[in-house]
Amino acid sequence: MAARLLGLCTRRLLAAAATRGHPASRVRWESSSSRAVIAPSAVVGKRAPEPTVRWQEDPDVEDENLYEKNPDSHGYDSDPLVDMWNMRVVFFFGFSIVLVLGSTFVAYLPDYRMQEWARREAERLVKYREANGLPIMESNCFDPSKIQLPEDED
Repeated sequence: MAARLLGLCTRRLLAAAATRGHPASRVRWESSSSRAVIAPSAVVGKRAPEPTVRWQEDPDVEDENLYEKNPDSHGYDSDPLVDMWNMRVVFFFGFSIVLVLGSTFVAYLPDYRMQEWARREAERLVKYREANGLPIMESNCFDPSKIQLPEDED
């Protein structure tokens, strides 16, 4: 694709130089993709034929400048009234709905990884142990008298 565009640009430059009366400069161009070589004629006395350029009209009409018709254009439509309403709708949904309701939704999400619950549970256990005269923390996670260990077989 790039080689084709480069070849097209080269032909246009050569055609422009030939139509202005300037002799085409000696250029050698190698394509990296197709290994094609474009070079001027190898014969010294022979002049290279002028390239024939066939111009094709662009089927698409040029894009009109919306700012000439509507200097306050927001780029949504060529009609100024439709353009203004499209801008209002986009900004209403973009800011009011997404940002306001989205941030409200995130603010009221449930407790992430139950961190708040773990803190409340720890405070409840501390109050219970202080009220019953137990140590706040114990070295044993489980009551050692309730653990049954297998007997040693020697």
